[in-house]
Amino acid sequence: MVQNHTKFIWPVEAPFMIAYRDPLTGFMTLLPYVDLQWKMKIWGIAIDKRVYKLTHEAGADWNKANGYADTLCRGYMPNTDDLSMAFAYKERFDEIIAFLRSKNIAAEPWNSGWYWSNENEGANAVVIDMSNGYAELIDKKIKNGYTRLVSHRIADKPLTVRYPLVYLDEGIFKISYDLILPRKHQLWGIQSGKNYFCLREETPQNWYQAKAAAEQRSTDLVRISLPKKEMFDELRREREAVNDALMKLQAFGIATDLWLDKSWGYLTASEYLDHYVTCEHEMIPKDAVNPCRFIGENKKHRTVLL
Repeated sequence: MVQNHTKFIWPVEAPFMIAYRDPLTGFMTLLPYVDLQWKMKIWGIAIDKRVYKLTHEAGADWNKANGYADTLCRGYMPNTDDLSMAFAYKERFDEIIAFLRSKNIAAEPWNSGWYWSNENEGANAVVIDMSNGYAELIDKKIKNGYTRLVSHRIADKPLTVRYPLVYLDEGIFKISYDLILPRKHQLWGIQSGKNYFCLREETPQNWYQAKAAAEQRSTDLVRISLPKKEMFDELRREREAVNDALMKLQAFGIATDLWLDKSWGYLTASEYLDHYVTCEHEMIPKDAVNPCRFIGENKKHRTVLL
């Protein structure tokens, strides 16, 4: 069974993004996952770069509701297009809200009543009824509507996953601390310590087949090989954090395999006669079929930064 989340990272399906507000600038970073380590920063849920606040206000007339604002992130009363977009995705939006509530994050689903918009005609204002999506005019003095702020104050900044990322570019490995989405087809691995571990597992095979496969993939510029058993030490210590990073990459549509308990039985380059030695110091016959994950290195180049 494929694991679709970690302890802290829960991907959300497009077109939704989770909006994390910077407490100093008010700018929001949109990410396709819920990071429970940052749950205090979650301000809203974004659809098509419209960020809807997690909670709403109730019981105010239009004039009072029109005064609601979040000056830090420039949250304002939505227009009818904002509310119509929300209605179109209301059911799936509310599923994310339910998840956030299950993790003790203050969040409210869309109610079935009507929501104030910032559009008005004289003594009346335009509302959208969230039970059917219809627009209508309501007297501004009526006090039983809802208001949910919307913001477009979105940050444009590099995406990081904590660990250096390894790209296979122009035949050599290059490192970047940022996730470069236009280059995601070149993304090969993640750096742990001094080692470049491939993002994906190999199909289970025996030691001889894996060694031959690694040699076939090597070139004059890069070497692909099985890791020595000692190379797993840092990964074992930081497995949860590494898996969080891999799950973040998955949320951006990048194929990765998490490090699970079976990973410590991986094939290694550490060998003794017709056995290999796992990172847990077990002796396994080389002809036994097991999963593995290759490492990579540049043969003729030092570390190159993108």
